[in-house]
Amino acid sequence: MNILKTLVLAGLCWSLAGAEPGPQRPNWLERLRAVPGGPAVQASFVVWDSRGRSVEEWDADRLQVPASTLKLATATRLLELGVLGQHLQTSLEIRAGRVRCRGDYNPELSAADLENLALQALPQLPDRIVLEVPLEDANPYPPGWAWDDLSSSFAPPIGPLVFEHGLVPLKLAREAAGLKVVGPPWAPTQGLDFLPKAGEFEMLVLPGWGHWVMAGELPAGVEEAVTVPMLHPNWAAARLLSEVWRSKGKQVEVTAVTGDTLGGPAIQCTHSSREVGEILRQGLADSDNLVMECLYRRYGRQLPKCWTNQVLRVVDGSGLSRYNLVSARQLMLLLQDQPQLSQLLPVAGQQGTLRRRFLQTPLQGQLRAKTGTMSGVSGLAGEFLGASGQRYHFALLMAGFVGKAAPFKQFEEELLLELAARS
Repeated sequence: MNILKTLVLAGLCWSLAGAEPGPQRPNWLERLRAVPGGPAVQASFVVWDSRGRSVEEWDADRLQVPASTLKLATATRLLELGVLGQHLQTSLEIRAGRVRCRGDYNPELSAADLENLALQALPQLPDRIVLEVPLEDANPYPPGWAWDDLSSSFAPPIGPLVFEHGLVPLKLAREAAGLKVVGPPWAPTQGLDFLPKAGEFEMLVLPGWGHWVMAGELPAGVEEAVTVPMLHPNWAAARLLSEVWRSKGKQVEVTAVTGDTLGGPAIQCTHSSREVGEILRQGLADSDNLVMECLYRRYGRQLPKCWTNQVLRVVDGSGLSRYNLVSARQLMLLLQDQPQLSQLLPVAGQQGTLRRRFLQTPLQGQLRAKTGTMSGVSGLAGEFLGASGQRYHFALLMAGFVGKAAPFKQFEEELLLELAARS
């Protein structure tokens, strides 16, 4: 019997009947901290029944970094606003030879969608076009995002006109004449620096540089395929649109502007996204930071009503920031306040970040939850079906461990399996 199973069976000798906790609770925490990497782990847990009664909880008001369980707050606010049936509209506005592309924070916008918009607008365009590029989003990276995450696909810059999931595929090769960079039409032609560094080749986004940095050595004659974040989505979109129109014989001048509109009536060509509810469901299942950040910004960066006057800190919509602080009880409030929320979450053993969890157990297909993982942080919040047929909401947050999260995620599973069997 492995150590986690032992600690669950030995340490959790309390039931979901609502009995007062006995001396097993501190003993359980001691056993949890005995897991390799967990001597300083802090954990909080709360379980409520379907009528909103607290069944079991400990340290439920401790403020902790929630990681991606914070995505529940963004989803709750969208449910409150009643916007799940809406569509996000990306548009080209045309007036007297001037064109402006206006984004709507559609996280699923693709290069093909923009190309189709450009072709749709073609009959309305004169031979000479001035393509106006609006200012970039003032805060493309939310506060508290770790700088060394910014080269990763899970942390692209956020903006209303982001497309292709905020990523640019590149092929690099060192030739006799220097470094050759090949990318799609929206890739910048300049802005790649070389930083000598021992070790494996990588592409970085470094604070203060404003562009990509190639670190390490790329041997001559070797081609390397990399995917890098799209650092300036508005300009990337302008390059793509210009390429389409120039291929059709148009002359295109690209210029930056600060105004919000073209200054008068304009012809509009639009692209509509899927329904916001479908985008949200996919974003929750995949724990997609770009999706949740875009929806959070598009709908006003607002907190759920049930968090009014709560002591907490929220600085983004995805949970990637380490500045966020919420409690397990506050996550529980979200689940209780919006019953529809649980139905948007992935199913254990079937979907998204839960597709490989709870496999071949009684909770496969019977638990819906949002995961949360960062270095030293793991969480799980959602609902499960007890052996009695009653449903329970739960929230579990752990932080302060060292090393891989796998043994702590295994603990999450064994804890919930034990609780489900007792209920």
